[in-house]
Amino acid sequence: MRLAGIPLAALGLIAWSAPAQAPAPADHAGHPAAITAGSGAWTVYHHDNAHTGYDSTQPAASGATTGWVSPTLDGSVYAEPLVFNGIVYTATLQGTVYAINQSDGTIAWSKNVGVPHPVGSGQCGNINPLGILGTPVIDTAANRIYVSEILNSDGAWHVFGIDLSSHLVVMDTQIPSSVGTGLDWTIEQQRGALALANGYVYVPFGGRIGDCGPYHGWVIGVPTNGSTSVTFYESPTTAEGIWAPGGVVVDDSTGNPFFATGNAIPCSGSVNSDSVIRTAPTLGAATSFFQPQDWSAHWCGPDLDLGSISPVLISPSLMFTTGKYGQGFLLNPANLGGTNGQLFPSGAPYTGADVCVGVHSNASFGSVAYANGRLYLTCEGNGVVSLSVNTSTPSFSTCDSSCTASGTWRTSGVGTVGPPIVAGGAVWAVSTTGAGLYGFNATTGAQIFHSANFGANRFSTPSEAGGQIFVGAGNVIRSFNMASGCSSVSLSAAPPSSTTAGSPVTLTANATGPSCVSPEYRFWVRPAAGSWTMLRDYSTTSTFSWTSTTPPGSYFLGVHARTGGSTAPFEAFDSIPYTLTTTACTAVTLSGAPASPQPSGTQVAFTATGTCPSPNPLYEF
Repeated sequence: MRLAGIPLAALGLIAWSAPAQAPAPADHAGHPAAITAGSGAWTVYHHDNAHTGYDSTQPAASGATTGWVSPTLDGSVYAEPLVFNGIVYTATLQGTVYAINQSDGTIAWSKNVGVPHPVGSGQCGNINPLGILGTPVIDTAANRIYVSEILNSDGAWHVFGIDLSSHLVVMDTQIPSSVGTGLDWTIEQQRGALALANGYVYVPFGGRIGDCGPYHGWVIGVPTNGSTSVTFYESPTTAEGIWAPGGVVVDDSTGNPFFATGNAIPCSGSVNSDSVIRTAPTLGAATSFFQPQDWSAHWCGPDLDLGSISPVLISPSLMFTTGKYGQGFLLNPANLGGTNGQLFPSGAPYTGADVCVGVHSNASFGSVAYANGRLYLTCEGNGVVSLSVNTSTPSFSTCDSSCTASGTWRTSGVGTVGPPIVAGGAVWAVSTTGAGLYGFNATTGAQIFHSANFGANRFSTPSEAGGQIFVGAGNVIRSFNMASGCSSVSLSAAPPSSTTAGSPVTLTANATGPSCVSPEYRFWVRPAAGSWTMLRDYSTTSTFSWTSTTPPGSYFLGVHARTGGSTAPFEAFDSIPYTLTTTACTAVTLSGAPASPQPSGTQVAFTATGTCPSPNPLYEF
């Protein structure tokens, strides 16, 4: 810097770097590349129309923690909870639909569709009253939930559509008792899950415990447009109830519904006893069926229904089913094959394929889950059994009395559970004997979670959305939070805040979690009032040396962490505030022209040169 006209004797000099204008520190809300945590969805029994019970969107879970418990509801819950747009939906035997906030378990709203019909004196059955027993279904396009109940006011079954925004009943279709040979409400029960496809709500019916009266198996197709012209399938023979909690499966590629029937009464001369049935989307008579080779001797005669479980659609060309007799079958949905027409096991000679620890009586109920080449089924008294499936050359590993076949695993000491689901690489199943929720590694069967004890009704099956598991437990809904990968990470800096701009800062991260194996780290920086910038992408190296090229001021340093090999954007995040300060000039020189000495009154030009980190130091003379 050059300054002219100041007397030499009056001159002194100070030099310093010019400070940048530092923005005020701000809370470090948000984080880099943040994913808006969606609340997920589970809008139909066992997640999808194929009833796989599988949510593929969640990172691998290593366990779970206990979440909220809803307020006490007005009746028992048998239906699987459903989830949509941040709300958990459930229904009770008192005919009430509850909308529960997914975040905290508080009740957002409820709607009673009418007083349900009680089971009267002399009528068989062990469910009373006959409120909403089967799992509802959510129409995400129309923003409705559909439920079915028999009303006390008219003794008729109805299908109700409730608008999820207004909470009003916007559809009420009475199922006429005059369909087919006559739908007699006094001997029928609606337990199976509702399905939604092709402009219909499919509503299955079977008998009640005790098999009283000449009931039939039914699937009623109720139009969603409000028309009262229902379609239906009616079993050709007495009984053959369609009562499995899984209800109706739909092949999305064809629109065809599938369901399983129970035993006929009598077995002799019956048609479609203990069968998997396929119909057209408009229902009507079966367009294809499967029936075990030994259907009469081992299934129908001893009342060991194939229809105790709904089939699971593995693909448009492969389906699995089993039932009370404890032997399983792979089928071709395009041609179910008739009697002994399975793809596996071989029909000639026929040898049954055990799937439930060799048990051949009341072996399995509800529904089956399928994920990544494995089937998961509940086996009465024996917890969960998983079978590996060869989808190219259809076959599966078996589970006889030893249950040691290659590719098979089974749980031990678990007892009876309801139908399992799969989420976060884990199998989740609810004890129906009061032992709570279990979680198992989906590949190995190793137990990863067991909650405290709580009760749940028969055939209770959980649902999952957004990493939360929901269980109907008596007259409440219980939630659990899946724990996955690296659940937390801490970040530190050396030297601690603050340091001079341009100096190196060593960042060190430490991730922890129940299954935080070989964690990877990604480092970030942002000005207090700016946006995040990545400093280094994912690496297993937990340190990073940051040398700032930015002006002095207030900053935040951040880190993402995830389990090694994970494809998740991140599993845990931490950030810390950090301040960069100015650096002093180390030297300054001053010269005058002309050089001293000079006579008094001479104009002298002084030039100062500072040794400073800033390219534009300030001078004071």
